Amino acid sequence: MEANRRSWGLVAAPAAGRLTRGVRRLSVIQVGAGKWGRSWAELVHRTRGFELAALVDGSAAAREWAGAELGVPAFVSFDRALAGVEADAVVLVSPPSTHRPLAEAALAAGLHVLSEKPFALTLEDARAVAAAGARAKRHVMIAQNYRFRRQSRGLQELVARCALGRLHGIRIACRRDLRNAWISPRDWRGKMVHPYLLDMAIHHVDMLRQITGREIAQVDARAWKVPDSPFRSEPTVEALLTLDDGTPVAYEGTWASTTPQTSWNGDWELVGEKGRATWTGGVENALRGTVRFARYGAEPERLVLPRLAALDRSGVLDHFRRCVETGTPPETSAADNVKSLAVVLALARSTERGRPVRP
Repeated sequence: MEANRRSWGLVAAPAAGRLTRGVRRLSVIQVGAGKWGRSWAELVHRTRGFELAALVDGSAAAREWAGAELGVPAFVSFDRALAGVEADAVVLVSPPSTHRPLAEAALAAGLHVLSEKPFALTLEDARAVAAAGARAKRHVMIAQNYRFRRQSRGLQELVARCALGRLHGIRIACRRDLRNAWISPRDWRGKMVHPYLLDMAIHHVDMLRQITGREIAQVDARAWKVPDSPFRSEPTVEALLTLDDGTPVAYEGTWASTTPQTSWNGDWELVGEKGRATWTGGVENALRGTVRFARYGAEPERLVLPRLAALDRSGVLDHFRRCVETGTPPETSAADNVKSLAVVLALARSTERGRPVRP
């Protein structure tokens, strides 16, 4: 922990920042400007209702990029950014091991926190940040952007209005081939333990909770290494999850697939006593998948999807800003996301122990 604090300049960070209740434009410090971080910075910079006040990264090239491309000041450490600019919130796009010290420093400075997933690598860290947010009376929201997709909302509405009846079972399969992608054995994803579970399956677990309105009571998982992938740990997982009402969920996930790929959302099938719903497609564009529903004996029909104010990460930012303005707890608050993280960590323990585990 102390090493993380030093690497991001978090020793004795000053308690700065201004109150945000009622603001209409959020001033944001973003920490992290790697490949995904730059995409986030560009999004925050152009999103209405936000001002990118500063960027923090240890890389000189990243800091030069921030000034040249976005025209914002860049700092080598978070404490220097806090001392150098006024801000309402911090967006964390740094490695997961840094999230707790950065979030605690931001909350101590009076800032709201929006953190990329995985929120933390241990329940202890996740609960500590959630508690720090409650003490500081500031929001801590986790960027579970798959919740802000029309297809997951459509399935959620189907289940909520009992169109499927009681669920008999669910199948989820996500297959992607990252063997020759941007990940290397030297970066944090290549080196991390349980990379697929912590960085990918967290989305599907979180959507499963969203869509069904249920918690996950037990998991039984197995995982294995793939020698021609860049991952030191296992990028392939097969699991059986059991919801708290007994509904079984078959889960297949891999980042080293040689079979036809699915979208990042995965392919979904929900089988109920009254009918069946599927979510497929979107391999090239995850926002363009199709949800179909059929009562037994009838032809499947394409579901008319609900309209959302904003989609994906834009939906995350819109929801975050509205929660800061109104004081309403975020849907994907730290306190709620601890439940999704607990399931993913239980899946990891199950692969290590070779037996069922309760979150």
